[in-house]
Amino acid sequence: MTLPQENAHLDRNDVFSSAELRELTRRSSGMALRRSSVHALLYAVAVTGALVIDTWWAVGLSWVLGAFVIASLHNLLHCASHGTFMNTYRGNRIAGQVAGTFLLINSALYRVFHMHHHRNTHTAEDPEPDGVITTLWQYVVAMINMDYFIGFLRMSAASLSHRYPYFVKTDRSRSAIRRDTWILFLWIACATVLTILWPMVMLTVYIVPTCIAWVVNNFSIMPEHYYAERTDNPWRNTNSVYTESRWFGFLNWNTNYHAEHHLYPGIPAWNLHEVSKRVRSHLAFTETSYIRFHARLLGDVISGRAKEQEQAFVLQEGRATSFIYPLEKAK
Repeated sequence: MTLPQENAHLDRNDVFSSAELRELTRRSSGMALRRSSVHALLYAVAVTGALVIDTWWAVGLSWVLGAFVIASLHNLLHCASHGTFMNTYRGNRIAGQVAGTFLLINSALYRVFHMHHHRNTHTAEDPEPDGVITTLWQYVVAMINMDYFIGFLRMSAASLSHRYPYFVKTDRSRSAIRRDTWILFLWIACATVLTILWPMVMLTVYIVPTCIAWVVNNFSIMPEHYYAERTDNPWRNTNSVYTESRWFGFLNWNTNYHAEHHLYPGIPAWNLHEVSKRVRSHLAFTETSYIRFHARLLGDVISGRAKEQEQAFVLQEGRATSFIYPLEKAK
């Protein structure tokens, strides 16, 4: 849908009253823990089934279910980075560290990266890479997204020699990133030892599901800004996907309400559906399902429309095109 021009600069502060915003932004550690317990139970069922039944189809199903649960950890990390997951700063920090470390992402680094993205969405300062996918190979590479994985590991390792990307600006952030780098590398060392001791168990319960999880995660992340306008207007620079799958929304912490989240980043994930009731009609870009988004993208690639989009596309000067940023020594 297209946003009417007269609403192009609708003030988000006019949508809800102060009392409504206070209610919507209320954190709930109880809600977070209850939902996380369901996720943990699903993961336990998946890996137990694979280990006990021990047939190819059971292992395959467990990998898929386990991958969906592990992929949801990226959205838990996202919520914790905004301080909306738990009631306290410490609770959000620990939740982010657990989720990020399991996914092999430095949680403190992700938080600085993501906050910079929110402050600079679709501007030259936005650290999220921009560009147009024009070939099937580029689509496959984007879905696997090793660039993201390797880029964050590289930045984490570089932090130990006090080198950082441009969006890490404070000593406090640098210290937190180095702390979480040591936590991450300790987990990698432990996982390596466990894999040497019990290779098939680790492959079944962690390594393969996590690899699949990265693809599942990118399947849901790609629509967030891809077809949206390159502008700083939050009503036009972000996309929401109104999937009918309540199961997918629950498992992914309502990340499909991404435009709503960018408009009101302080509102916990479980309240974003209430935000959507008020703002959906004013959003410039929405999708009805993830399948339709990816079908549209692949259709553009196969038909050649993506090449035309690339010709019309102008990359903002200084905008990142990958997660392999230049690193500079902290002063």
